[in-house]
Amino acid sequence: MDTYLSRRHLLRAGGALALVAAVPACTSSGSGGGTPTPAGATNGNEAPSLAALVDSGELPPVAERLPVNPLVVEPVDRIGPYGGTWRNGMVGAQPFRLDYTVAYENLVRWNRDWTEIIPNVAESFEASADVTQFTFVLREGLKWSDGQPFTADDVVFAYDDLVNNPQVMPEGLGIFRSGDATATLEKVDERTVRFTFAVPYALFLDAIANQPLNVLTRLPKHYLQQYHLDYNPDADAAAQAADFSGWSEALQHAISGAALWDDVNLPRLHAWVPTTPISSASRMTFERNPYYWKVDPEGSQLPYLDGVEFAIVQDEQVLLLNTVQGEIDMIDRVVTTTANKPVLAADRETGGYDFFDLIPDKINTCTILLNQNCKDETKRAIFQNRDFRIGLSHAINRPEIIDAVFARQGEPWQPAPLPDSPAYDEEFGKQYTEYDVELANQHLDAAGLTATDGDGRRLGPDGQPIGIRILAPSDQKPELTDALQLIKAHWAEVGIELSIQSEASEHRYEILNANDQEAHVWDGDGGLDPITTPQYYMPSGGPDNGFATLWDRWYVSGGTDPAGLEPPAYVIEQRELYDQLRVEPDADRRVELMLQVLAISREQFYLIGVSSPLTGYGVVKNTFHNMVDETYFAANFPYPGVTNPEQYFIQG
Repeated sequence: MDTYLSRRHLLRAGGALALVAAVPACTSSGSGGGTPTPAGATNGNEAPSLAALVDSGELPPVAERLPVNPLVVEPVDRIGPYGGTWRNGMVGAQPFRLDYTVAYENLVRWNRDWTEIIPNVAESFEASADVTQFTFVLREGLKWSDGQPFTADDVVFAYDDLVNNPQVMPEGLGIFRSGDATATLEKVDERTVRFTFAVPYALFLDAIANQPLNVLTRLPKHYLQQYHLDYNPDADAAAQAADFSGWSEALQHAISGAALWDDVNLPRLHAWVPTTPISSASRMTFERNPYYWKVDPEGSQLPYLDGVEFAIVQDEQVLLLNTVQGEIDMIDRVVTTTANKPVLAADRETGGYDFFDLIPDKINTCTILLNQNCKDETKRAIFQNRDFRIGLSHAINRPEIIDAVFARQGEPWQPAPLPDSPAYDEEFGKQYTEYDVELANQHLDAAGLTATDGDGRRLGPDGQPIGIRILAPSDQKPELTDALQLIKAHWAEVGIELSIQSEASEHRYEILNANDQEAHVWDGDGGLDPITTPQYYMPSGGPDNGFATLWDRWYVSGGTDPAGLEPPAYVIEQRELYDQLRVEPDADRRVELMLQVLAISREQFYLIGVSSPLTGYGVVKNTFHNMVDETYFAANFPYPGVTNPEQYFIQG
């Protein structure tokens, strides 16, 4: 395990540039991860249900549906038979689960080992030596799920007409920006597109491969142009008929990814297409895409499974019961907590399932993010005080939480790179983790919060007791709330009140996106891969990592966003260092720059953590095959999509 991790992180530290420097033009020969497949079941060239549609004249022959050069997926274990439905589940409507599970079809993708970027929708790609140009050649004959061709025109439409159109996306998308300018896109021919950046962009391929659903391959021109005023003079009416206020809102909805799960008519490149929208379903179902463009080593069109089914329940305990009773084929979230593992382990034999390991890219088991840009200006000033944050950290009894919440696993740790990361910093991880009430009080006093009321509560500059309302998820990660319940008592000992605001994901994200939280709790990403996942180490945009989003808005806009706040000099220094990193062609220099970014993070101590992250786990039925025994659980490694769900099968 350690050897494997060290090798992986040595490779990843250099980013995609190391790959393209070694292989300037990369072509497809499979999906990576796996050994040559032994002789297995012989399926013919397509699923029986599709063959029947061909025989009845309702569907073209499979040879006409596949591209000239389909992507060959090497199965994890063996070739499987066609048929069956993957039963999964979620608590409430959680579209991000679908993003990561059935939508990972970008121009390029990670291999299963997270060591190499490989072709996907693009059958080949090439980066210039100075990493300012990136050329992608699409698969000839590739088709959307409705049978219409996918060509360079779709990529140009997605980029020029949508993402880079100020009427639709006034601020564009940061993934396509290097330096102060966005890329230009050239259509070379019907199958080839070329992005050109004004300055080097060493992490561009990483940025595409990291996303569970990149915009370039999920916005079909022939379907979405009905909502675009440049293509349809009645676009507003079309959008309003679909319950949008106007044409730009309809297109923004598609760009966000929401349309994938509430518009079942939207063509896509995925292995399965939805038959029910998530907005109105208690059970979301998917059926196979007859135009899917991948095959197994015998040339049989994938996917093996006929469909996917997500039960949408409102109670975690219902989903846990379904899992224990063997009614879930594979699941890796919500019910797979540390607290539930003994329950699930006890029923493995009767439930007919086993576990697989998830190596975390997390920075902590429980990360507290005080909102240093919160709307309450008094609390904003308090939260920005480093001594205040250090005092709260020393007030936490981490051994108690580790014993009570995390099954005595892990050690006291701050949100920092882990030992297996090339950016590991022991001092960063262990600073201020000692449980010391006296020391905590000294730092809180040093923050200027010496006045108390008759109940021992510390008073802020406004004379009011200092209380912190922390936003927590009610529909996932229950260990976060369990830890907060103990921290509430710890902080009360030093005169700070903590209240917990539990909200389901949809409303929680509304609060975070509006910057309405005083603080929130999450685990956080970037423990292994801080170079491409820096957002918890410096003020950045994004909800889960949002501890100073108004500083980010000021910086990104160059100080022109009226909603932004000018950040301190150390924040500007961090962001400028990371901007240098993004354009730096030399891999070693990128690591050096990241270490400088992290040194500022260590000094400023933005976030408060509890303990080192634990190896996660998933549950898989014994009859559900071709799932890996171990994989990574990381924001920039779109699991389980990266394990090729199209080659999963059910047998036995």
